[in-house]
Amino acid sequence: MRKFSLLPRVRVNYTFSDLIKAMFVGHNVKYCEQCKDMISAFFKGESVLLVPSSRDAIYELLIRLPQKKGVVPSYTCMVVNEAISLAGKHIIYAKSDLGIYNSSYTEYINSDTIVLATHQYGLPCNIKEITKKCHETGAVLIEDCATSMGTKFDGQMTGTFGDYAVISLNQSKTLTVPPFGGILIGKNADILKDIERTAEWCDSGLSFKVKGLLKGFAFVLSKNSCVYKLIHWSTIGRKGKLQRTEHTEMSKKKTAFYKYRFTEWQASILLKQLRNMDAIFEKRKQVYSYYNEHIKNPLLSKPIYNPNAVCTRYAVLVEDRRSFYEKCVAQGIDMDFSHCHIGCPSDFEYEHQIANKVLNLPFYYEMSYYEMKKVVNVVNSIT
Repeated sequence: MRKFSLLPRVRVNYTFSDLIKAMFVGHNVKYCEQCKDMISAFFKGESVLLVPSSRDAIYELLIRLPQKKGVVPSYTCMVVNEAISLAGKHIIYAKSDLGIYNSSYTEYINSDTIVLATHQYGLPCNIKEITKKCHETGAVLIEDCATSMGTKFDGQMTGTFGDYAVISLNQSKTLTVPPFGGILIGKNADILKDIERTAEWCDSGLSFKVKGLLKGFAFVLSKNSCVYKLIHWSTIGRKGKLQRTEHTEMSKKKTAFYKYRFTEWQASILLKQLRNMDAIFEKRKQVYSYYNEHIKNPLLSKPIYNPNAVCTRYAVLVEDRRSFYEKCVAQGIDMDFSHCHIGCPSDFEYEHQIANKVLNLPFYYEMSYYEMKKVVNVVNSIT
């Protein structure tokens, strides 16, 4: 069976049934408002806006803030840097001298900076120290919670420390919506209202709905390991690639991720997951814990274990990444690559070394015990 199947690198939370119901959602419903109310309650009363993507949330915030500089970790997703650049801000890279999950931000923080504090892969950064420094200097703090919804730091939810926070809803994240989407939360309701009123978003019409739902159906189909094997071979395997698309440079203009207003049909899919958040968070913790306990291969450096984190990745480091990956695929396990291309200059040698070693094990809500065990057995067998 292994010859004809491949365990997917990611799986979305939604189902065929969710997509079919979304097909018939019109404009006269209030799913967006229901989602915003639930998210606001989860984040203790913060103001909430549903946005095209987390990168667009960053962009929309930055063009409305007077500070001229954006501080980011040197090891982070390139689209964060892209949003800052498109907003016309100067990027300052905080060196990742505390490992890939933390950067030493504080020396760069002053009244003319906007700090993008990233909770990398769902594991919290030194957010209390960063928050304190921002309060002392008058810097604006945006928490990049794209991958950390549900994670707590000292008993407090990530996303509630800063002035604002952004969350991603794409196919590899904790909550998933087709074709993409994001959440912006903040303490300044006026700025969020201004974004909703004046952002240059297209009204997402029939074309966007059809394309989005088709992409959603493709993701649901690819949950099946035999179907996924065919998709992987046709888009990646036969071309000798690691990913279907590899973004090696920041975009110089706004792409689709910045353009389309979040819709009621997307909200209908999100709402079901919000009602099931506790189960989704708990399952992700269980998968992470299982991997942490049972993966023993000395070729791998395992990530930090934090029982209070709800992670979107189980990111290991391996020296000969391509060889390790190809051996896993040959045994029926696909793996994901994140942040292989990062935006910081080449003299950040440590960060670029990390980018060349990181490999993400299959990790998602709909993972069975059999699948977790299979991943562990294959990973531990590689020499």
